[in-house]
Amino acid sequence: MHAERRRTRWADAPLALWLLIMPIDFARGQSLADQLAACKDERRETQARIAACTGAVGEAKGDEDILTEVLLQRGVLNEQAGERQAAINDYTEVIKIDPANSVAFFNRGNVYDQMGEQDLAIADYSEAIRLDPTDPDAFNNRGQAYEVKGQSDLAIADYTQSIRLNRDNPRAFYNRGLSYANRGEYETALADFNQAIKLDPEDVEALVSRGAVHEELGNDDAARSDYRKALELAPDHEEAREAATRLGN
Repeated sequence: MHAERRRTRWADAPLALWLLIMPIDFARGQSLADQLAACKDERRETQARIAACTGAVGEAKGDEDILTEVLLQRGVLNEQAGERQAAINDYTEVIKIDPANSVAFFNRGNVYDQMGEQDLAIADYSEAIRLDPTDPDAFNNRGQAYEVKGQSDLAIADYTQSIRLNRDNPRAFYNRGLSYANRGEYETALADFNQAIKLDPEDVEALVSRGAVHEELGNDDAARSDYRKALELAPDHEEAREAATRLGN
């Protein structure tokens, strides 16, 4: 079982705020406003948005507030396009401009984690947590990096803190359940999967994982029920289909 629940943060400063803080230069301001609008326009294709963000970066030189937001936005878009090094470069530029920007550390940590650079990811998540210790996502994501390194005690501690900060988010319950299951602590894992599914009844991966735990505990009827529900939601889910067949549907 592997934890895969992460979240990337968008630069979410409203366009109205950007326009308010632009220098009073009508021609430049109009161009920058157009580029910003295109950069944030979710109806446009990713590459077109990246190009617009790049144009805005050029126009925003000298205004660190706008430049920071645009670089964050472009970093996320580069992630979506699979351009991980470009995303890292954008987040690193934000950190140079604003070393207290927890979102840039958080997002850069996500990219490092995706690249298999768990030590670098943990360092960035830890800095994001230092800057904003109330962020449950940073604890959840650092927990995943610890889990990949085989440090399940540290992973579980981070998932637990994430849950303390936000008990309504199923991701940390799911991830902690995986950690406990991988340690063979099936009853404890079952409790976490139950909570994850209570919060998100249509989470196919949580249903399949709970089914596997039920199997380990010898609860075949309960396992069948979970696999069937998972297949209702995702008929092509290979693991659920194989498990259901193994148990005789």
